[in-house]
Parts: sequence; structure tokens; C-alpha cells
Amino acid sequence: MNKDGATESVEERRGSGPLLALVGRPNVGKSSLFNRMTRSRAALVDDTPGLTRDRKYGHAVWDGKPFRVVDTGGFEFDEREPLMERMRHQVELAIQEADVLLLVLDARVGPLPDDQELARRLRRGGKPVVCVVNKAEGLVGAEGVGEFHRLGLQPVVAISATHGTGVDELLRQALGRGRAATDDESDAHPPKRDDDDVARVAIVGCPNAGKSTLVNRLLGEERFVTSEIPGTTRDAVDVAFVDGKGQKYILVDTAGIRRKARIALRIEKYAAIAALNAMEKAKTAVLVLDAIRGISEQDQRVAGHALEAGCGLVFAVNKWDTVGKRGRDAENAFRRELGLAFPRFDHAPVVFLSGRTGQGVERLLPAVRKVWEAGRKRISTGMLNRWLAEVVEANPPPRAAGRPVKLRFMSQVKSSPPLILFFVNRPDAIEESYRRYLENRLRERFAFQGVPIRLDFRGGENPYVTTGKKPS
Repeated sequence: MNKDGATESVEERRGSGPLLALVGRPNVGKSSLFNRMTRSRAALVDDTPGLTRDRKYGHAVWDGKPFRVVDTGGFEFDEREPLMERMRHQVELAIQEADVLLLVLDARVGPLPDDQELARRLRRGGKPVVCVVNKAEGLVGAEGVGEFHRLGLQPVVAISATHGTGVDELLRQALGRGRAATDDESDAHPPKRDDDDVARVAIVGCPNAGKSTLVNRLLGEERFVTSEIPGTTRDAVDVAFVDGKGQKYILVDTAGIRRKARIALRIEKYAAIAALNAMEKAKTAVLVLDAIRGISEQDQRVAGHALEAGCGLVFAVNKWDTVGKRGRDAENAFRRELGLAFPRFDHAPVVFLSGRTGQGVERLLPAVRKVWEAGRKRISTGMLNRWLAEVVEANPPPRAAGRPVKLRFMSQVKSSPPLILFFVNRPDAIEESYRRYLENRLRERFAFQGVPIRLDFRGGENPYVTTGKKPS
């Protein structure tokens, strides 16, 4: 519970089974091992050292036993930069909460001074530790990894995370040393990530807009590494929590999305792709805008991708505390700018806030929940057709080539995003202006604020005339 009593974290660490923490120097293969254990590609993998910076949690099952695993950033002792210090802090938090520590090492280079220092600290902590010698292709079971015994950790297990060799033996050792599962957990499976009542929300925006700071504020803890350096977050990381009303969320903190021409590094490309994929999977997004910088073309591109993905949107105008002119007039002026910059999302909620101070943050989640629920809404066929009769009578579709255009029937066939099907005598004759009219009236009547609505016009009569079924 944070100091305001607004939210309570329910990290994946509260799931079933023991928690295994992957720790070690940069580029020893921790993320590859995380993906191997969770049978996913959730963690970005690249030869670039320092790619992982935040804690990433995952669920897995081995030999019928559920467990959890947390990937961490590379642990370095000599770096004195503030960013490196914050990364080390994230690693230390993972070590504190873990049941078993997996010290991941690189068989190709042997134990380095940083490996020895980290092994010494882990031994001193008193928790079970498994020495994992990764990249040991061809050395599994051989004496080639004997030098790692000098670290004073047992057992020593040689593996290849890339090929999966030795991972079964690693898990046998690790899960045997962890806390025993409770009776309730012994036959459990990893909890579902997207239950019907869990709102999955992607936090997106340009670099340095304050996304991680905002998520940390919502969670009430320093869950993510933050820095004024653009590009601090490099991966999309899920965090589950419950707010003060008992409503469940999965927040997905993403890397800042820059223009393609500005993406110079391969890892930035991966991070941008992960952020865009997170929007498609979440179906609800918070677009964090920098009140100091104002609205950029890249912000508009991100919103455009949300529209294409059918993703509901909430605008979070961050750093509002630093803007000299505030108040209702300033908010209204910014709203007008938003309406011009994002005409297809002029209906989306706007929240003015400060992730740094917490100002206005309490209004964000209610707005997010409203948009999430709107995207999942299903309107009965009978109610839609009564509405259709009203709007057509008030404003009939324009005639085309002197012939009338008739909207005969409609039905919602999908949600998230809402897909509305119209049966029309001449579907190709529906003008764009009339499509927009129908969309706007639908949004007003059925409270689809913040959610893209997709309209599909097809030729044909009322399908219930031939089937004999009646619309609900």
C-alpha cells in the first residue's frame, strides 16, 4: 500500500511457487535463460551489454511444479553513474525477495573479478545459490567449467540457454533448494495473465516523457529505473497490481518510441517494436505527453498506431506541475490543441498530472478503467436498431446518383474494439461524412469515449427476416 493508500502492488512475485532470481554481469545470457524458462520471448535479447535494466517477472512450470522467475539488469561494481546505481538497486531488490538465486556466468570468459565479488556477496546473504555456467556448449558435463568452483558456490551447473542444454538439471537443483510449495500451490498452474476483470494497459509515449516515473507513482514504489537520459527504459515490462477499490490492472511500461530516422541502434528498434506490440495486446493505452515539450509529430504517430490497433486511449499530460500557466484556462487551451492534433481521438479522456509529485495522478486510473470497460462493451441488437431508426430519421443518408441509400439493419459483432455491422442496400454509396456521423452518434449514445469504433457496411437485407430469429 502506498502512502496515500491508493494502490497495492500484486507483483508476479505473489504468484504460485518459489521465486528464482537471475543475477550476474551484463551479457552473460540472463534474458535468454529467462525466455527459455518461461517458454516465451518476453525479454529482449541482444549482444549489447546492459540491455535489461528493470526487473522482469515471469511464470513457468517444470515437471509439474510452478515457479516464478525474475530477470535483472547486469550487475556492475565499478560504474558510478546514477543510472548504474539505480540498476544495481533493482538487482538488490530482486535478490532480497527471491527464494533461490541463480548466479549466471559466461563459460567462454571464465570467472571475472565482478563475478567473484558478486559471488562473495551472495554467499554472505545466506540464501540458496546455484552457480549457472552459461554458454557452455560442448562443455556440459566436462571439466572445462571446473574453474567456476573457485567461486565457492554449490552446485555448479553448466548449461546453454540458447540451446536448452542442461536447463532441466538446473531447474531440478534450483527448485529442490527453494521453499516447498504449499498444498494449495502443489498442483497449481501459473495464474492467467489476462483474466476477464484485469485491465491490461500499455504506458506509451516519446522518450523522456516520464512514463516510468508515472508507473512508479501509481505503484507506490521504485519499480522501474528512471533517469533524465532519454531511452532509459529499453523493454516492455508487465507489472500487476490492485488499486484501492480492488480493481486489477496489468501496467506495461514501454520504451520511448522515436521516429524511425532517429533510431540508430538495433536495440532501440527492438524496444520500439515491443512498445507497439504492447499496445496491440493491451487494447487500452495511456499516451504520456510532455507538457513542457508540447505535442510532437511522434506523439501523433503513436496515437495513429493505437487507432490502427483498435486500442482505446487516455491522454496523460505529464509534468503539468512545471508549466508556468496552469488552471482551468490552461487546461482548456491544451485540450483544444489535443483536439487539433488528434482529431480521431478528440473524445478520449485527458488527465493533467505530475508523475514526479503525484499531482492529479489519482484521476488517471478511473479514466483508464472507463475506456477499458467501453472497449469491452456489447450493445444488444435490439437497442442498436432502435437507435438506428432514430438517427436515420433525424439525418437520412445522402442519396447517391439520384437513388436512395437505405440502412436496413445493424448489429455489434465484436468488442475490443467495437465492430458494428450495417446491412445496407448500397454499401459503397455510404459517404465518409455519414460514416463519421454514425460513429459520433454511437459514441454519444453508448459512451464509447476513448475507444475506436469500426463500422462495416455490407449489402443485404435484415438477416433475421430469413432465419426467423429475433434480435435481442
